[in-house]
Amino acid sequence: MIIRIHRFLGIVLVIFVLILSVTGTLLQHAEDFKIRQTYASSTFAKNVYGIKPCVIYSAPIESKWISVCNNNLYFDDYKIVNNIKTLRSVYKDKGNYTILYDGHKITVSENAEILDLDHTETPKDKKIALTENTAPKELKRKIEDKSLSKIITYERIIVDLHSGRLFGTFGVTLVDLVTLGLIILSITGTYSWLRWKKFF
Repeated sequence: MIIRIHRFLGIVLVIFVLILSVTGTLLQHAEDFKIRQTYASSTFAKNVYGIKPCVIYSAPIESKWISVCNNNLYFDDYKIVNNIKTLRSVYKDKGNYTILYDGHKITVSENAEILDLDHTETPKDKKIALTENTAPKELKRKIEDKSLSKIITYERIIVDLHSGRLFGTFGVTLVDLVTLGLIILSITGTYSWLRWKKFF
């Protein structure tokens, strides 16, 4: 009976042992495999981790779009400024775009190239009013993808796979059962070996 239990557990648990071994090795050598600096796709972050994309506030300026997402400023789908508090004004002048925010003035070309950054804000009468989800659908998708592109590292995914947290409560419970199975496997294996050696 003990031998049958041992054999059954050995067959059932082999795939889980392999997963735990591989993920454990990857975590042990995270720097070597560069999983600490590499990020999963935004689609993975949304679908597997359920992370919601930011709310996008936008306004059209001439042929371009200015958007704010998670306090980051986008010129079309190019992120040009991080952690802004107040976007005051945006206007086009001599083919370039001038953006006034948080006491700063930044000049951007048609291709989103930053041409000048001045820390002295110039007052302008032209105010900008951003509204929620008014950007074109394709632009909105690109900004959402970029906002989620550097959130989940492969190291975190492997940690969550190793611990079972990647699959929620079910995954954690499954890992607990696998751990219990390995304990039983060790005990039944030791018992069978001792019995075969006729120690008792």
